[in-house]
Amino acid sequence: MIAALALLGYAVLLATAGAGALGRASWPRRAPRLAILAWEALSLSTIGSVLLAGVLVELAATSDDAARRCGAPAPWPCAPATTPAGLALAIAAAIAISAVTGRVVWCLARTYAAAAGKRNHQLDALAVLGRPDDRLGVTLVDHAAPSAYCLPGRHGRIVVTTAALTALDEHHLAAVLAHERAHLRQRHHLIRTTAEALSRAFPRVPAFTMAAEQIGRLSELAADDAAAKHSGRLTVAAALLALAEAAAPGAPAPAPALTAGGTTAATRAHRLITGTRPLGRTRVLLGLAATALVISAPAVAAAASVPAAPNTACCTTAAAQHS
Repeated sequence: MIAALALLGYAVLLATAGAGALGRASWPRRAPRLAILAWEALSLSTIGSVLLAGVLVELAATSDDAARRCGAPAPWPCAPATTPAGLALAIAAAIAISAVTGRVVWCLARTYAAAAGKRNHQLDALAVLGRPDDRLGVTLVDHAAPSAYCLPGRHGRIVVTTAALTALDEHHLAAVLAHERAHLRQRHHLIRTTAEALSRAFPRVPAFTMAAEQIGRLSELAADDAAAKHSGRLTVAAALLALAEAAAPGAPAPAPALTAGGTTAATRAHRLITGTRPLGRTRVLLGLAATALVISAPAVAAAASVPAAPNTACCTTAAAQHS
């Protein structure tokens, strides 16, 4: 039971102090992909700790009852039903495990289904309004708002509006396309959808809302860094600013997510222009080790705390002696 309380305390610590410290840290903008992994680890470990705590409570309740029956003078085997108190505790733990698991699975299913439905709707619209550009490997759409975005899926597609072609020169366009290809290659849509689902599953836990917001921002930084390796950071910054400046105030973009430019373009361009120094290899390895520890600690603690099965031989012997 102490281990279960420790796991619950660990979950609370991650969701409060851990999320707060990670949200205030300055290093994520230097290593956005590592920071995304850290937010994922924090979220999954928080939920995993709660579930494992419930499992330990259920195991402890049944094991303690069996052990008490085995030590009792009554001539029964250890098979009878648990005591009312142990049974109530085991049922409460099972209900909690089922509720948390069911809530997570339900929200994941709904969020992914909604994302797939929206993507299919956009693909249907592109089948009518878009036209392929084999030279660029994109789909062109006549639209007054300059935008470039990607539609993930089995056959990922990059969409560029005609206004974006007007606003960008050849080098800037190549940088924007490299940004969108990085989104597809790094599977940002899956990461962001999962984070969004967890924030919907537990809306009263600020850590999950914060994780969804931070992962959305960090995925753009990660795509910027990938594009900078292809086109140079100053070219990427200039492309972001060109899209932002060409956009009419208040004009809606064709797609709100996984798009170059957007409301954060100026901040991201400043980061690229100032040349944020990436983390060194040693610090990255330490970060990966810390992330692995955050994920594995609950499972290791739970495995070490699983109560041993009671020795039923004493009960069987006692029953034989009284027969």
